[in-house]
Amino acid sequence: MKSCAVVGVGVQVLLGAWLFGSSVSGCGGEATQEPKSADAALGETVVEAPTAAPPAEATASADPPPEPAAVDETPAPAPAKDPNAQREVKYVVTPEGLKVEVAGVRFFVSAEAKQVAQGWGAKIGVKAEATDGKTHVLLNPKNGPIAFAAAVFKKGSTEAERIPDSREGEGELTIGASSISFSRDFPNKGGRVLAIGETLDMEVALWGLGETKEDRRPVKQFVHVKMKVDKGKPKAIVEPPSTAK
Repeated sequence: MKSCAVVGVGVQVLLGAWLFGSSVSGCGGEATQEPKSADAALGETVVEAPTAAPPAEATASADPPPEPAAVDETPAPAPAKDPNAQREVKYVVTPEGLKVEVAGVRFFVSAEAKQVAQGWGAKIGVKAEATDGKTHVLLNPKNGPIAFAAAVFKKGSTEAERIPDSREGEGELTIGASSISFSRDFPNKGGRVLAIGETLDMEVALWGLGETKEDRRPVKQFVHVKMKVDKGKPKAIVEPPSTAK
């Protein structure tokens, strides 16, 4: 029977250049497995540095900023207008007549005598335009936006004959940036006329003025008209009311 030593030498001769060839390990005759690399054949242990794992992606992003609280953009309701609030009225005397500014509207008011049958009356003319860029409305009944409160004095008398006015109808007249004109005659058709020696003292008002139909209200003592009848054509004078002086 061959010995293990002889077998080992024979193997070394056959392999020649292989310093570290395959050999039979022990007498059992089982061959060891060929090394998979040169490094392994030299008996060196190669330790591969573990490859650094890429940083894990963030599984959750940063919390988003809180949404701003909802803002209620509904405008607060405008305070209700006081129907009795006092309105500022400005008067300016011009060569064309009396200029009156009230509630965003400018009025030019003129007056002239007008012969009626055998007596005299007066014609009040008004030109109006908005100055605040808004639309305004005038109450415009059958006889127009102008209202009268007339008093007639006979020659030498201090007692006045009062001539009331009345309104019929609920029409409407719109005032914008473009001017509009309207007028009214005193007296009404068939009414009392002025004779020689008599004096007319008349408060002129507007039946109603506002931005809408709902907030219209009268412009009391709008202007004051005076006219004394003598020989020839009388002269009508329009001026601010006494309350403005």
